[in-house]
Amino acid sequence: MSIFTDLNTSRKWQIDQWLSAINSHIEKIQQYGHSVVNPTPLLADGFEIKTQSPVVWQFPDGHDAPISNFASQQNWLRLLISMSAVTETEKYRQRALSQSEYFLDRFVDENSGLFYWGGHRFINLDTLSSEGPESKSMVHELKHHLPYYEFLHQVNPEKTRHFIQGFWNAHVEDWSCLDLGRHGDYAKQRDPDVFLHSRHDVVTPAKWPELPLTKGLTFVNAGTDLIYAAFVYARHTGDAHAAAWGKHLYRQYVLARNPETGMPVYQFSSPLQRQPVPADDSQTQSWFGDRAQRQFGPEFGAIAREANVLFRDMRPLLIDSPLAMLDILRHQPDAEILTWVIAGLKNYYQYAYDVDSNSLRPMWNNGQDMTGYCFKRDGYYGKAGTVLKPFPLEGDYLLPLVRAWRLSDDDDLYTLIVTMLSRLEKQGIHQSASPFLLLAITELAHAKQSAQWAEYAWQMAEILFKRYFHHGLFVRSEHHRYVRLDDPFPTILLTLIAACRNKWPEVPAVLTQGGYIHGDYRINGESRVIYDTEFIYPEKLIH
Repeated sequence: MSIFTDLNTSRKWQIDQWLSAINSHIEKIQQYGHSVVNPTPLLADGFEIKTQSPVVWQFPDGHDAPISNFASQQNWLRLLISMSAVTETEKYRQRALSQSEYFLDRFVDENSGLFYWGGHRFINLDTLSSEGPESKSMVHELKHHLPYYEFLHQVNPEKTRHFIQGFWNAHVEDWSCLDLGRHGDYAKQRDPDVFLHSRHDVVTPAKWPELPLTKGLTFVNAGTDLIYAAFVYARHTGDAHAAAWGKHLYRQYVLARNPETGMPVYQFSSPLQRQPVPADDSQTQSWFGDRAQRQFGPEFGAIAREANVLFRDMRPLLIDSPLAMLDILRHQPDAEILTWVIAGLKNYYQYAYDVDSNSLRPMWNNGQDMTGYCFKRDGYYGKAGTVLKPFPLEGDYLLPLVRAWRLSDDDDLYTLIVTMLSRLEKQGIHQSASPFLLLAITELAHAKQSAQWAEYAWQMAEILFKRYFHHGLFVRSEHHRYVRLDDPFPTILLTLIAACRNKWPEVPAVLTQGGYIHGDYRINGESRVIYDTEFIYPEKLIH
């Protein structure tokens, strides 16, 4: 029994209203999300609320393509499966099945096993051709997409297994030095024995701060998707080699951590310099070598490596990667991996978290505070004159901490959680409310069987529902122009309802904010590199 169970009776009217709203959201997407020109089970990633026109990618050559990116619809699949579980109505699952079967039957590369999806590739909703930003060459990329493999494996086990084989094979360029990258080549033939390669550590802690030199960029957001896929593969096939490779890859990020502070790293290697460094500091391609060393080396010396930068977006390191690893551990417990995950979180917050201001200090991972530092030159991390400031601690950072505590019962983690929550409460629930914070508090209330936290979660759900439900859809606000299928909030709200109805074990875990497309985009006749999540979906309605 859950602490939320009593609410299923006492607040049934509110739950019914929420379920009606979620159903409205689903039905409107089903009504308006398909192609009008060439109707198929595929859906647009989003559409304009007023006109119901699909979101398009505006190519620099002048043509527009309505976007259907299956990698940016995995939270949508989770929503449909959750809705079937909570309402005990099969139609939602059937819709997910129809869409997934159609995609897997038609949009899989036979040579590599890779799907036509991801950060740089999508399906044109009308023509059904595969398209993507030209500058990115339609390479394969997943960065914290964390696909809903459990369901995809139910739909087509063989193609899901083949995809994961192809995913690893396409993204690892050199197995001897574990040179891997975020971009995968569709031309590489799938290797069914991909997990039989021998393993040895490529990072040597005794040589720190020296790290391996690789052509590929071993970003944690790209590595995490590979790790997650390997463990899923092992779970469904029984292949212990796949799990061993997943753990081995994660271990390289652990070995690359600062040996004194234990603070985490964004990558376990440095980019290999393959061309002479240009005089123009605005040219920041990785083939010119380590971008942090180039921009900050004269002032900071050996610590200035891309791996050691903790003053960029911290979500990949502190939210996305831990959530993926903790979901792995929920299915496949491993005490050593759990220790690594918790140590990375605790060590980071020990140095970077400022309790008084409830913020995160910009730092090198040796613990050096970079607050107030003014960039001396242009570079990968920003223009000359940029001044580093602390990051406000958003409620989203609580979710991996709560999940890590639930798996470990670690007292230090719980103390940190309570401290952060007390600081967020002082901001006021309206200011701090976010979907991921709602999920964190819901899970905390469930684990502690706390009526206080359950009530707090309920209040936050009411606030977020009023904020996001407009026009019969869940959108960023009543003023926003587009609905986005991969928005996690409807699924998170449904998780709370599942807790009230004792259906929690039947709904998939929420792991990600969703997918994206990244590349050259036409704006007022000029070409700019954008993310759809940062440029298109934040757009407001024009009255």
